[in-house]
Amino acid sequence: MFDYQGWKPHFLATGVGSLPYENPITALEQIWKAAPKAPHWPQLPQLGAESSFVGQYLKVLVDTGCIEGFEHPRFQGEAPDWADRMARFYERYLQAESGDQEALEGFGFTDDGGFGFNEFYKELQQKGPMGAQILKGQLSGSVTLGMQITDQNRRAAYYDEFQRDILVKSLRLHARWQTRKLAQFGLPVLISIDDPSLYGYGSSTYLTLDRSTLIRDINEIAEGILDEGGIPGVHVCAGMDWTLLFDSKIKVVNFDAYEYMTSMAVVAGQLEEFLQRGGILSWGIVPTSTKAWQESAESLKARLENNIKELVRRGVNEERLRCQSMLTPSCGTGTLNIGLSERIYGLLQELSSAYTV
Repeated sequence: MFDYQGWKPHFLATGVGSLPYENPITALEQIWKAAPKAPHWPQLPQLGAESSFVGQYLKVLVDTGCIEGFEHPRFQGEAPDWADRMARFYERYLQAESGDQEALEGFGFTDDGGFGFNEFYKELQQKGPMGAQILKGQLSGSVTLGMQITDQNRRAAYYDEFQRDILVKSLRLHARWQTRKLAQFGLPVLISIDDPSLYGYGSSTYLTLDRSTLIRDINEIAEGILDEGGIPGVHVCAGMDWTLLFDSKIKVVNFDAYEYMTSMAVVAGQLEEFLQRGGILSWGIVPTSTKAWQESAESLKARLENNIKELVRRGVNEERLRCQSMLTPSCGTGTLNIGLSERIYGLLQELSSAYTV
């Protein structure tokens, strides 16, 4: 089992997840070029609802009848046989948790939703890791999915205790499935939980988000990754109370360091404690907006160095921080045009090279 406590990525570069292509082979060419040491499989939302940020992780919930469809997913809590549908889900969940590989497969992707993952997996089977040091996967987080998926009254499913539990458990086993699949190639596996809605914790808009519940749910998914020997991470592309993640079982915190550096600087003391425990800070320093056209690898490196200096000034150990840092774009590029996405991944490649030469 991989010892993540001793892992020192030294500004290793990877991506967040999504790219704006329809052809997974083209997407993977971009990924392998920009992040050859930490490649990730491409999410391809342009392919439709089953490949979208929400729909990609709903296979088992649609199969058991808990959710209707991928286009506009909705829990079927009003159905006369709702209790039977929930029972079907929990039966599959318990079978998979008990070690039934066939049951665990049911928590993977649909054929249409898994194009990017399947092509990545096939390339690794045919060619091997090709010099990679680590493999990265990703899945959507329970808060974001729970806010997007509704019940029959158009109320966010997150606020229903039973529906939230079903979402969390389905994501836990998807994370476990994905980690197990990628671990077959003998490299460490980083699985990032992409949950941008976590920024709502502590805001007046989401007063009902409870810290202990959020940490419990994050940990439940993270444990699915840890149980398979993987490294659990979280990506949030907005400012948030990062101590929530520092206090969880998450080992890699990926934040938008281009736009929201202040939110990390104000918790520098807690960040230092997180790093002392072996945590990794993943800098989303390449902007995923048209600002990328005005930036260069040199300007982004200067920005990153200034950010490092600010954290060091606030008490973070510089050597530890540099050893335990990664680089990413600030978010996925799946909704952008292809030219801008290529620019972003090109900047990532150049910036990473500047730190690894």
